[in-house]
This record gives sequence, structure tokens and C-alpha cells, in this order.
Amino acid sequence: MATADNLRIQLSDAELQSITAALDALEAALAPVLITLTAPDVKRLPKASDASLPFIQQALELAEQQPQFAPGYVDIAGLRLDLVAWQQLQRVARRLQPLLSGLTSTNIKLGSEAYVTALAFYNSVQHAARQGVAGAPDALNVLKTRFEQSTVRKPGKLPIPTPNS
Repeated sequence: MATADNLRIQLSDAELQSITAALDALEAALAPVLITLTAPDVKRLPKASDASLPFIQQALELAEQQPQFAPGYVDIAGLRLDLVAWQQLQRVARRLQPLLSGLTSTNIKLGSEAYVTALAFYNSVQHAARQGVAGAPDALNVLKTRFEQSTVRKPGKLPIPTPNS
């Protein structure tokens, strides 16, 4: 049963190719500068934010004006490069965040709609199997494995109820 808020999205092959090409171009442009941090790395690193920006800018300006106060291990030119690159990538990230949020929300909604519809079909197959409709027991045996596997994969948790539970 369709509801008024069901999404009806159909991407053409041309649209999907265009999206893929744009993502490929973005990935190729960013690949030389992106790194991957482990979760412990992320946790241990001090985090800069927009609130940190004035401090970083002032420290850089003062370090360039009065380099005698910088310890030998402080790379002032490196600080400038890091700051500029951080600001540039922040702008890119801000452009991507709403796209990723929209993509995530749309994906969640589409997946939910597909799952709810599949569950409705599963319930119908269960009912048909109880009524002795030909072919329904075979279909039920195929579909019920999803629920049997999900309870096996999560030891120590309560079993997931089937839609008719």
C-alpha cells in the first residue's frame, strides 16, 4: 500500500553517469591531499574549530613578525600552509555536508520504504502459507531466513520479532 510520503526516485543511466563522473573528478582532485586517521588518532589530536581560528591567525601573525620567540622546531611557513589549506578544505567540507546529509536522509527513507513494503509482502506470504496456497511455503522459507539469521548473529540479545509476532 503506497502512502503519500513515499519517495518516487528514478535516476536515469545518464544522470547516474553524470553523478559518478562528478564524484570521480572530486575524488581525483582531493586524493593527493587527503589522509586517513584511525579512531585513536582522531581522539588524541587537539581539535581546531572556527572558535580557534582567531587564535591561530594571531599566533601566525606574531610568529611572522617576531620569529625570535618561535622555538626551533616551530615551522612558521608550515603553519601558514596548514592554516590556508585547513580553511580551503573547511569550505569544501561545508559544501559537502548538506549534500551528504541529504543523501543520507534520502537513503534512509528509501531503505525504510523498501523494507516496510518487503515486510508487508512477507506478512502476506506468511498468511498465504497458513492458508495452504501453493508456492507460499517455499517463498516463506526463502524470506524467513532473514529473521533467523539476524537472531543468530546477535548472541545475548532478544530475538527480533517477526512482523506477525
